[in-house]
Amino acid sequence: MYSSPVLYDQSETIKEKLAFNNKRKKHLIIYDQQAVSDVKQALAAESQNDVDYEQFEMDSSNLHDLRALLYSQKMGTHLYIASDWDHAVTVFTEAVEAGFTEDEIQTIIYGPKRRYIYCMKCYQKSEINPEAETVQCVHCDAHMEVGPFFSKVRKGYIGYPFIPN
Repeated sequence: MYSSPVLYDQSETIKEKLAFNNKRKKHLIIYDQQAVSDVKQALAAESQNDVDYEQFEMDSSNLHDLRALLYSQKMGTHLYIASDWDHAVTVFTEAVEAGFTEDEIQTIIYGPKRRYIYCMKCYQKSEINPEAETVQCVHCDAHMEVGPFFSKVRKGYIGYPFIPN
């Protein structure tokens, strides 16, 4: 069974800084206002390497333009997402829908990452503290241990219920 890629706090697509993949012929950089200076700095550093790139500064009002841009890309384009968590998830989801794979996407997150747990008792997903090892479900109040496995289908770490002492 195939499950499409999902951006999560430990995703292999998340990097510390923008670094171009020189094996790709074209680079598409989608960023928000927080990343403007970092993107300009990375492009200036790559200017001598004759990199073919396209850039798109996003805001919350141009989702239609974002979709059109992603769907118009040729195979082999490498996508760079530089933004806060919410924008990154939106772009990542749209990119996967447009046919990009995890190998073709690099994500730089500005600010905190979000982490979710999937309750095995009530089958609901909720946001948790990224450092938490045990949590209480906000839907059914079950105490859960945060499992080591992220479910791409459930879009959260598996929460294993336990009875507290």
